[in-house]
Amino acid sequence: MAPYTRVVHPVRVGDDLTPDVARGPRYRRTGSGLFVPVAVDNAVAQQRIVEEAARLPPFGAVTGWASCLLHGAARLDGLAPDGRTRLPVALAVGPRGGVRKTSGIVVSFERLPEWEVCQRCAIRVARPERAVFDEMRRHDRSEALVVLESALAGRITSLQRFAAYAEAHRSARRFDVVAWALPRARGGARSPLEVRVRTIAEEHAGYGRLLVNRVVETLEGVRIGEVDLIDEESGTTIEVDGADHRNADRRAWDITKEEALRRVGLETARVTGSQSLNPATPGRATGRRTRSIALRATCGPSLAAQARGRRQRAPAPGA
Repeated sequence: MAPYTRVVHPVRVGDDLTPDVARGPRYRRTGSGLFVPVAVDNAVAQQRIVEEAARLPPFGAVTGWASCLLHGAARLDGLAPDGRTRLPVALAVGPRGGVRKTSGIVVSFERLPEWEVCQRCAIRVARPERAVFDEMRRHDRSEALVVLESALAGRITSLQRFAAYAEAHRSARRFDVVAWALPRARGGARSPLEVRVRTIAEEHAGYGRLLVNRVVETLEGVRIGEVDLIDEESGTTIEVDGADHRNADRRAWDITKEEALRRVGLETARVTGSQSLNPATPGRATGRRTRSIALRATCGPSLAAQARGRRQRAPAPGA
């Protein structure tokens, strides 16, 4: 969930704000006749959202990533994949609405039923399913899957609820992007980078459907460690190394785990953020098969017994 962030709503001249004070050094202009104190930082995504939302007509609503963030999807933080470029705030105004366009917003004129609107931070926002649906259709297929997985990770919707909403809106513009991403979503992703790497591996590097965030054990039940992605067929694991892997202690543990995985027949491919957009990076390891391992999901103690039954036996000598 996204942490609570205090926001300051823009005020108009006349709402306890005189023209002289508004033009002075203590306030900055956010829109036509709208001001906030100059100390308020609009680099904070939530603050940027409420400032842009002040432009909405009475029947409009914030949608897309901005609505998802206010609902609690922290990974939809309003930044592009490079982690620096700001994404515009999406405003849904309906077919009869209007708002002056600026570089900080994108405007949707699609129909906006009142039942798809609720309130967050004292502004009108689209409900999670509508917001995710809108945001996915603004991206290509791979990034649309990242949006959906990020919403699932934030627990603002479920795969079942979103699928039902999408099915009821099959005639929407760019629905093909949503239709591509839905069957590839599975939840449980730890980061957008992991989703991007998984997509490249499955769609371009020849892997089958990868298992996500599984614990690897020996047949004797000795835990080796948790891996980000694993291909049972080739006996390959893919580890996605974010910024936290630069720590010396973490790198030492990564090396230890990689050696332990190799001892049970699992080869490891490591992928960093800069490599994640290269389809050749998670190349398929050849000549390896999984030996003497067990896999289990890390979803709670109820799956522990199932894990014991999903072990793959080592091949017989000479086989």
